[in-house]
Amino acid sequence: MRELIRHIREYLRESAERKLMIGRMTVSRLTIFGIAAGILLAGVAGLLYMMYGKRDTVLNYTRADVDLGFDYRMKQNLLSYRTSDHLYIYDGERDTNTFYELHGIDGYDASQTMTVVYAGQTIQRQGRDEIITLKGYSILDIRVGTEFAAILFQSPNGMHHILILDRNLKEVNTLTFPERNPRVVAFDFLNTGSTELLWVSTMNAKQFSEESIVRIYDCRNGGAMIHFSTAFYNQSIYDAYLSDRCLFLVGTQAIIRYDRDESGGFSAERDRVRVYGSTIVDFMAGTESAYFIALPDAAQDEENSLVRLITISQTDDLWSTVMQKYLPAPVVGAFVHHQSICIFTKENFLQFSFAGKKLNDVEQPHIPSAVYEFGDTGFIVMSGDGCWRVTVTE
Repeated sequence: MRELIRHIREYLRESAERKLMIGRMTVSRLTIFGIAAGILLAGVAGLLYMMYGKRDTVLNYTRADVDLGFDYRMKQNLLSYRTSDHLYIYDGERDTNTFYELHGIDGYDASQTMTVVYAGQTIQRQGRDEIITLKGYSILDIRVGTEFAAILFQSPNGMHHILILDRNLKEVNTLTFPERNPRVVAFDFLNTGSTELLWVSTMNAKQFSEESIVRIYDCRNGGAMIHFSTAFYNQSIYDAYLSDRCLFLVGTQAIIRYDRDESGGFSAERDRVRVYGSTIVDFMAGTESAYFIALPDAAQDEENSLVRLITISQTDDLWSTVMQKYLPAPVVGAFVHHQSICIFTKENFLQFSFAGKKLNDVEQPHIPSAVYEFGDTGFIVMSGDGCWRVTVTE
């Protein structure tokens, strides 16, 4: 009997010890699981804040070496402008200003490699002695690229032509247009790295409408034409953008996409996205998408308080999206900058993600009258109290 009682006591003691061990193990595991879950939640919260949270952004203003003038132009990160007797070329990334003393010029254009001016019938590259004269013709406008210049001129019978010159002002080709009384409404250079292309948009009056045609010329191949668009009716093509994958023509009614091919040319039209009532003011190409900033035409909205981001596919899948933001103050400048949308109003600097999430809203110390972007570095803000070089620090 005593032996039976002893076995029962030993069994009960061992059972109690096993339950105590299991309880301790359960508490330890719960503690470990709790710590791990806390770390995981903190990581997720940090990631969500990085993606969607409001950033602490500082606008850094330093006075820029830019005088008040007129005829401002932005090309290849250069801000060029005129005063009564000088032509200035401001490099925003280096904060340097080059100037030429000039009197009585009619027009100019500047790039990183050359500056060309014209007056009357004469053309001159700054820093060179050579002057060429187009006797009997009227020079209307000029564009310069990296290695070439294009001169738009009019013959005595009113026909428009374009003269392509190399950087030494030697003739490469003279472009004529076979349509009846065509007018060149826009032209400029597209630099692909391996070649330099000139695009020209013409308008031609028809009986009941106007048609626009875009031609593209290879300047390093003697100005040979490599692309001829179909006619666009009742809209003018006023800009062109080139990415590694596509060519985009920007018109008063639509953005038209073409694909680049291996031979250096372009496909037939692939896609068309409506933009009627808006003007495209900035562009950035991503890997699979292209981004366009659109502001309302002045005739549609003089206050320009609406900003649209138009995203267009560059892949075989044809799609596009539009994200729009209404601002409480008139927009002075809007840009695709650092994978976001940067907007300068007359009161604040605002920043949005491509999805439309507000990232920043910062009051500006200087009220802008005009804003120019120079690359990924920052902006030039023109205001009543001077010109400012602005960088964004996050």
